Parts: sequence; C-alpha cells; structure tokens
Amino acid sequence: MESHKNILSDEFDPVSFDLASGDQVKVALGFFWTKVDEIDRMMGERPVQYLAMRFYSNEDTQPRRTQQFHELCHGKDFEQRQCSKIWKWLLDHAGSRERYDHESADDFISHFEGVVERIHAEDEDMIEHLERLPEFTLPEAFDRIDDSIFTDQTDPDPI
Repeated sequence: MESHKNILSDEFDPVSFDLASGDQVKVALGFFWTKVDEIDRMMGERPVQYLAMRFYSNEDTQPRRTQQFHELCHGKDFEQRQCSKIWKWLLDHAGSRERYDHESADDFISHFEGVVERIHAEDEDMIEHLERLPEFTLPEAFDRIDDSIFTDQTDPDPI
C-alpha cells in the first residue's frame, strides 16, 4: 500500500450532504484501525491499519449525533487507484440535486456501491487495454495474418 500521505491529501476531505429525508450523510476516506477484542489481544493479535471509506449518518439516532452505518474496504470493494474517480463522483453528487433522490442512507449506499462497481469495471477494461497496447505499437506482433491471401499476387500482364 502506498504511504498514507500520498493517498490522504486535501483532495479526500470528508464529504457531507443532506438526503431527501433531511438526514445527513458523511463519507470519509482514511486509514482506520481494526478492532481487536480483549481475548484476541491476549492471544497476541494487534490492531492494524487499513484503507476504507466509512459512511456516517444521523438517521435513526439522537439529534446532533451520527453513527457509522457502512464501510467499503480497499482491496475488497475498491482499489486505491480508483479513489480519485470515486471521490470526484461523490463531490459532484453531493453538490447536485440528485442527492435528494435518496430517501435513506441505505438507498444512497446502494446507489454509491453501483457507481463504485461501474468505476471498477471501467478501470478493469482500461487495464486489459493497456496490457494489449504493445501489440498495437508493434505492428509485426499484432498483424500475424499474411495479407497476401487477400490480394491478387499474380501479375496480370506477364512478359
């Protein structure tokens, strides 16, 4: 994993916005510590940091309080190289009226997961394209068909 400074720039400040229901949602990208209970700690297990997107909401809580309701983890739900695209979409969505299409935090997260899957699929297509790129830059590696079978190689006016 790249260093924490490289990924956590000002570009990834937490994003907060309201839903149609009036509930607030906050999304944070960062390195979080795994939770280790006392029994596991006594067995020698130690907390480790991992990259994740955490979602907080004040839906179904006391006034002026938020709670975590969802988490997307690096390596499982998204790749680090996709963070900029995902965050750009999130900033655009938070500033648009489309955010009012979501009645609940669960509704928003379902939509968001679909966007992350689409970005991941587009990213995978790009990787496949880049892996084939040498074939396009080296015509002899790409064009393995003898084109003489498609053209008439006989001389129409023999001497």
